[in-house]
Amino acid sequence: MKNFISLLIFILFAWLGIWWYYSCNWCIKDTGKSTTVNKQKNAEAEAIAKKAYEDSIAAANKAIGLFAKGSDDQDIFTYPENLQINNTNGNVFIPSNLGGFIDQVAFYLGEHQDQELVITGLENSIENKNESGLGISRATYIKNVLVKAGINQDRIVVKTKSEDYTYNNDGIYNGGILLNFGTLDESRLAVVEKSVANRTLYSGFGQKTFKPDATLVNYALELKNYLNKYPNKNIQIIGHTDNVGSNEANLWYGQERVNNVKKYLIAQGVEENKIKASSKGESDPIAPNDSDENKAKNRRIEIIVN
Repeated sequence: MKNFISLLIFILFAWLGIWWYYSCNWCIKDTGKSTTVNKQKNAEAEAIAKKAYEDSIAAANKAIGLFAKGSDDQDIFTYPENLQINNTNGNVFIPSNLGGFIDQVAFYLGEHQDQELVITGLENSIENKNESGLGISRATYIKNVLVKAGINQDRIVVKTKSEDYTYNNDGIYNGGILLNFGTLDESRLAVVEKSVANRTLYSGFGQKTFKPDATLVNYALELKNYLNKYPNKNIQIIGHTDNVGSNEANLWYGQERVNNVKKYLIAQGVEENKIKASSKGESDPIAPNDSDENKAKNRRIEIIVN
């Protein structure tokens, strides 16, 4: 009987021991199974925290759209979207909804002859430490886009700046370009005015359905303001061609092209009596007419203001 009671007591204590071991939290921590579970939970928590951080960065980037500031820190224009840079090269992606910013820049510079555009390309601390040159490459990329659209390159300055930011998982950052307008100093203003007074244009000015390109449109704005400042100056427009065709035909083509430019400038408010238009045809090339590229250089319109 005593043996039976002892067995029952032993079984009871054994059962209590097993129950206590697997139910107690501090006991579970010592098992290999619990360690694995904790590691999995920690990894999941870290992944969730990382995603939340990346989402917050992306949201912050999207919240700041493209904008330009004037010399008095006033807003010139703002857009809800922004330009995009990448961590591979100096190219800048321009979303379709931002196409209008180029016209905004051209119009502002056309209306404010004493202003220039400063484009600052950002690079993060790692890129700056590696001397990658990505910041200046990004700024130059946007400058080239604006110049191709007809904006005077002498009125654009490029700079770089180091600033901390984070690329997303695809290596993209919304932003990376700062646009600011500033007042030209005397030396810079002299350079800009010289470029307005001596300008060479390239376009299909002789087409039957003449349509001014962006270069001519933007130049007309600059020229009008220049003449407002110097009202006693006059304009000479000279047409040039390549050597394809007879000399007589090229004189005629050159004259047709300058006539188109003259009519456009008059339509934009330039006084007709200030403009003299003539053609030199093929007689004054700036490159040998031995390739399509050089012939294109010779088909030009020269504008001289004096």
